[in-house]
Amino acid sequence: MFSQHETSRLLLPSLIFILSFLIFIHSNNADSATPQQRDLAAMLDSSSFHEFVNTKYDKIFNQYPQYTSAAFDFPVGKPDARNYFKAREFGESKHLGEDWNGVGGGNSDLGDPVYSVSNGYVSFAKNVCCGWGNIIRVVHHTPNHPEYKYVESFYAHLDEIHVKPGDLITRGQLIGTIGNANGVYSAHLHLEMRHFVDMGVGPGYSDDTFGFLVPTDFINQN
Repeated sequence: MFSQHETSRLLLPSLIFILSFLIFIHSNNADSATPQQRDLAAMLDSSSFHEFVNTKYDKIFNQYPQYTSAAFDFPVGKPDARNYFKAREFGESKHLGEDWNGVGGGNSDLGDPVYSVSNGYVSFAKNVCCGWGNIIRVVHHTPNHPEYKYVESFYAHLDEIHVKPGDLITRGQLIGTIGNANGVYSAHLHLEMRHFVDMGVGPGYSDDTFGFLVPTDFINQN
């Protein structure tokens, strides 16, 4: 039986770890959709829900309509991913994106250019800890899409970031370079496409695919 003093001494490191983890989650917006967001999405039909959460983007794209998305390309080997392959598919081992590698394998693609898949607005560009590395997020206005007024592209493990939040960019514009998340992995691009914009960074792997799209399917269809 532990004494009260010994119990407190054993619990303290665990409490410090939990507190540190919660601070990381909050500071990096690393959760996915919140329960409140999910409840709201369930209450509203898709079109009115996206209208509700994306009002700020309406103002941007109404002012700069030339940055509306008319088509989508692949972010590597533009426009059709020439000399690249998918090392991990969406849904493989619960993967929420696609991992793109150069055909040379290993770190042969380290520093290769990464391009925006379409016109859009840079909503996020910074380093995130714990295996993510540099991340860029771009919101795309897709008014002619039958389901989604806005979608988001998400580029992770980058070596360099060449854009900043608030930038308006064009399809095929250089936004960064392929990296390895500060040496955590062999070099590759982790690409996600989301129809629920401004979710948290998320875990990268999950059974729950709420808000996510299959990147290759979406790019090929648009």
